[in-house]
Amino acid sequence: PAYLDDVAVFHFALDAFIIGVTIVVVAVPEGLPLAVTISLAYSTKKMLADQNLIRHLHACETMGNATNICSDKTGTLTQNRMT
Repeated sequence: PAYLDDVAVFHFALDAFIIGVTIVVVAVPEGLPLAVTISLAYSTKKMLADQNLIRHLHACETMGNATNICSDKTGTLTQNRMT
């Protein structure tokens, strides 16, 4: 269908961008932190679409692998410690 043409173009552009970032990382060692930041920002956007709010980029690595999240009635997450 014609309405899926924009989606196909977006996926092609995204693939081209990912390949470009990969080339930069291989060619310039300083590009690695940039690539990690971009991938974590992309993960944050995807998790936000799943209604999972991430405040810190490095939390995407942990929250991306979580299958169950337990919280109390106020929505507070704990660290399994009584203080």
